[in-house]
Amino acid sequence: MKPHKNISAPMLAAIGAGVLVGLLFLSYVLSSGLLHARDTGITLPDGSADTPVVSQGSHMLTAQSVADVEIGTYNAQSVIASLTRPTTYSCSIENTLYYTGGSSALRCRRYAREGVVRTDTLTASGSVQSILIRDGETAYAWNTGDRTVYQGAWGDFSDDAAAMLPTYEDVLGEGVALISAGRQDVDFEPCIMVEFEQGGYRCVYYVSAATGLLKTASFYSGDTLTRQVTVSNLQTDTPDEALFTLPDGTKLLGE
Repeated sequence: MKPHKNISAPMLAAIGAGVLVGLLFLSYVLSSGLLHARDTGITLPDGSADTPVVSQGSHMLTAQSVADVEIGTYNAQSVIASLTRPTTYSCSIENTLYYTGGSSALRCRRYAREGVVRTDTLTASGSVQSILIRDGETAYAWNTGDRTVYQGAWGDFSDDAAAMLPTYEDVLGEGVALISAGRQDVDFEPCIMVEFEQGGYRCVYYVSAATGLLKTASFYSGDTLTRQVTVSNLQTDTPDEALFTLPDGTKLLGE
């Protein structure tokens, strides 16, 4: 195996995001991505004793339970706290940054399996430009075609930030006051919508009750849309373990 080179979190961000505009955007939009404690049930608005209990492994049951609950600013955060992300999945993530006279897009593909997360930065044509893998507290990154792998401590950088994906659990943080909330289907998925202000932006998140993952997010400066995030092509099939293999053949799974 060729010697690894240690890199800092900013360098990991550069490789993971792939473009400078992504890093600039991370610096003033994305927060730290700290996760918060979650409940396993959903409390009905009237606090009745027949509150639906949702197991952490049943996303379809979660979706059904949410469908039976009226969602408002008074309980949306509790409902979101009850959702559970799948441990094994893959999805596509697209970030569009809007500016005067145009826009630019960053596209990623994410794979998660057995606690290891891979984020591919894609070119405009959809081919893989660079790869970033987090295995526990260790990060590995390289450009397509390279044999040299950069290795470093993961630190405080989040998986979501690596893919320019807002960490929707931030809405559960203390001091976050919802402007509006409700339930709406997006691409036939039941979603929880929450609107709030953060970092000088008005944020609108749609979180899928069927998968526990962010579906869309929009950021506004005043009434002007500055950034939009969409998550698509979600698959819960187990990603191929070859995706979690370093260029020199080192396997990060099953070793």
